Amino acid sequence: MGEGYDRVLTAEDVRNRVFSTSRLREGYDLAEVDLFLGEVELSLNRLHRDYEQLKARCGLCSTALAPTWQGGAEVIAAAQRQAEAIIAEAEARARDLELELRERLRRAAEILMVTEQEHARDLEVRRQQADRRRADIQDHLSWINNLVGDHP
Repeated sequence: MGEGYDRVLTAEDVRNRVFSTSRLREGYDLAEVDLFLGEVELSLNRLHRDYEQLKARCGLCSTALAPTWQGGAEVIAAAQRQAEAIIAEAEARARDLELELRERLRRAAEILMVTEQEHARDLEVRRQQADRRRADIQDHLSWINNLVGDHP
């Protein structure tokens, strides 16, 4: 097995590895065991190197993206307080807007009432003017009829 060994051993490879026994003495063939341990060493070195490369690529993502357990409760509590403050501010603003809208509606109703009263007065004045004109026209027609009727 050479320096450029790229195969990564799996747990199953280690578990299923069988060594032959030596004929001259009890136990495993030391050369086979040494060869296997060399494979395990290379695999562990490769896994460790790959882990370090991935960790370097990731950078500080694990600490930057998630709060630590110790600070997590503080972050959550601060977020809760901020959310409650935002809700309270929104509710206060909604109350202010409701009061403002009620005041605008009250003023609009007053303007409408005054406008209707002015319109009614103006209508009455015009009706009276029309009645006077009608009476004047009828008087003129009567005068013309009398004038025409007096001259055959």
